[in-house]
Amino acid sequence: MNYLEVLRMGQEVKVSIIVIVSDTEKHLEKCLDSLVHQTIKQTEIIVVDDCSINDPRTILEKYYTDERVQFIRLDSKKGPGGARNKGLSLSTGTYIGFCDSDDWLDLNFYETAVNFMEQESADVGTCGLVRNYDVELQEKVYKCKYDSLIPLNGETAFKIMTKQYDYGIHIVPSSVNKIYKREFILQHNLFFLEHVYYEDLLFSFKMMLNAKKVICIPSTYYHHYKRIGSIVQSFSQKHIDDFYEVFLQIRKYLKENHLYERYQFNYYKFGEQFYNLIIRQMFEYVHNEEERKSYMRYSFSRIKELIEFEEYLEYATAEKLRQHIQPHLKSTTIY
Repeated sequence: MNYLEVLRMGQEVKVSIIVIVSDTEKHLEKCLDSLVHQTIKQTEIIVVDDCSINDPRTILEKYYTDERVQFIRLDSKKGPGGARNKGLSLSTGTYIGFCDSDDWLDLNFYETAVNFMEQESADVGTCGLVRNYDVELQEKVYKCKYDSLIPLNGETAFKIMTKQYDYGIHIVPSSVNKIYKREFILQHNLFFLEHVYYEDLLFSFKMMLNAKKVICIPSTYYHHYKRIGSIVQSFSQKHIDDFYEVFLQIRKYLKENHLYERYQFNYYKFGEQFYNLIIRQMFEYVHNEEERKSYMRYSFSRIKELIEFEEYLEYATAEKLRQHIQPHLKSTTIY
């Protein structure tokens, strides 16, 4: 059944798939092929170009006959967050999915996800995530892998994502290996920060806190291609500044919603996890020792913006206790 037949039969758009293009045209065709050939046909594919230097429209020409594919070029660069927000504003599907233009999905990804989402009446579904380092050699690492359906309440999923709980389940704070009920996103005003790196973190934090039910979906994968020159393979002061901006926004959100005291541990655990990521990126991608030291000094000078000493001592003590108790837990009931 093609898209026009779907429309004639009055069937709703099941999934709006928002694809962000930002100077990543090399793998765009592979990405779009994996979307137009999804086994579920009631989709719309919204391609948002965040002012790429090389116009991707020549690649898109082969898809113009498929009326499910829409193309929008932003007037000014807004970063991945702004591009995703634009796609969200144009979406009409019951469910929302996000995809980066140099990634691809298993062909059964959205059909499998929608079936489980409807079966479980879930707000959010998280699927397997494979990091592919080389398309030709098929070098890959499983970042998330679910062997069976795992239903979770939102708070438990939130605590797994922020590393407070560990039941052998991994939930990454990324928007791309997920499927969301569109009504849930709009109801809770879940939009992305614009013009920043790490825009997924605040979105994921708020999303898990507001979800009533989250499911881990087996048997299908999102493939993330780690390419040379990507955001996570370069480093600048903006990476540090944006990290602090995102976590200041997380802290602000918790305090404004009277949740900070309840989730203070998760705030510090999540922040510690991604501060460690910043340091790893710094050492991996900054090869000049003096430049690296300068970045380190700068990052240390700003850390007081995110923590209060007494709070952090309390968190550190609680974390040591958690690490001691966790291996001895007998019950792993999580819903």
